[in-house]
Amino acid sequence: MAAVAGTTAVTAGGAGATATDVTGRTRASYVLAAGALASAALSLAAPAAGPSVDVKVSRRGFAPARIALRRGETARLALTSDDGEHCFAIDALRIEKRVARDRPTRLELTPERAGSFPFYCCLESGKQAELERGELVVSE
Repeated sequence: MAAVAGTTAVTAGGAGATATDVTGRTRASYVLAAGALASAALSLAAPAAGPSVDVKVSRRGFAPARIALRRGETARLALTSDDGEHCFAIDALRIEKRVARDRPTRLELTPERAGSFPFYCCLESGKQAELERGELVVSE
């Protein structure tokens, strides 16, 4: 019988025998506890996967002009333009991304609070700026 420092080997019973430490815990209980901790760490580190949303921005505006997400879900936005350079900005969430012509701009967004957040093209002014607006709606 081999002994490991701090453990007592239990050999009676042959198959299915376990090693027990001085407090009476089995190795299996340590494995289960470690698995639970790893699972909890993963759920804290990785937000829930959410939708992928294709957003087209042009001089006519955003399509879609309303994007609905859930708090805590990570959405992947693909921003595209076919008529020049634009911008996708949400002041309340401190987001500002340039959108170049014929080249997708990718944005991962994980809203931490519910509410309604306007978005707009920060490169336009006047009447054109009024056309290039939308709304991000985040629900619980």
